[in-house]
Formats: sequence, C-alpha cells, structure tokens
Amino acid sequence: MSVSGARLLAIAAFAAIAAAPLALATESADRAAIEAAAQAWVKAFNARDEKALLAVATEDLIVLDGNSPPMTGGRAREAWKKALGAARGQVTSVSKEIVISDDVAWRIGALGQGQAMEIWKRVGGEWKLHRQMSSNVLTHSNLLPTPSEPVLDRPAN
Repeated sequence: MSVSGARLLAIAAFAAIAAAPLALATESADRAAIEAAAQAWVKAFNARDEKALLAVATEDLIVLDGNSPPMTGGRAREAWKKALGAARGQVTSVSKEIVISDDVAWRIGALGQGQAMEIWKRVGGEWKLHRQMSSNVLTHSNLLPTPSEPVLDRPAN
C-alpha cells in the first residue's frame, strides 16, 4: 500500500471513529425527545387540554383503537377530543421500546391499562405522533392507571 493510500485509510478510519459518538448522542437526544413528546401527550390528555393534545400529532394522524375502524386526520383528532370528554381519572404511559430510523421512529409501551404501538415522525425538527395503534385506550372504561410494573406480553396460561 502506498503512503498516500495509507493516509487516506487512516483519515477515513479517524472520521468513522469521530462520527460514532455524534451518532450515539443524536440517537440519545432523539429518544429523549420522543419520550418527552409521549409524556406531553399524556399530560395534555390528563389535563383535558385539547389544544396541547392535538399539537403533539401530525396533520395526517391515523388512530387505530380496538375494534374501531381506522380514523384518519380530522376524524382521528375528533376521536381524541371525544375521549377527553369521556375520560375518567388519569392515564399513564410507560415506554417499553423506542426504535429510530432517520426521521421516523416507533415506540411500544403501556398506555393506560392497554398497550400501544406508535409511529413518530420528525416534522420541522420536532417529533410528532403520526400513527397510534392501541388496545381500546380511547374507550373511557380503559382509562385507568397503568400497573406499577406493566406486563405487555405475558402468556395467557
């Protein structure tokens, strides 16, 4: 290998090593931002703050909740508003897993006494809830506190 080839290889290796901590720091910051946005949704829901709740979502939000047909855009937002009016008590959310890929992420967690899978999208530098799939979270009977240790995948037997 020539001296210039060795130099290029050394420069490339140094650049890769230097970029790794930056990538990890960015992913850590994104995870924290998604978790903060998820908790902002919970806080807005518990405060029955319609404006703050809707601010967490993308304009083309889709909500799938239990046996209800998929709700998109304005209809999804109306479902959230209706759930605010019917809610009793407070709801909690605990993240189980967050996976990030560029400007899209998914989050699995306990939401109320149900489960949720959410897709988050980076919009204008902020993480917004883009898709929310849950197990009857929006029905008022399920808006109860999460157990102290949520169990999402416990076998039935």
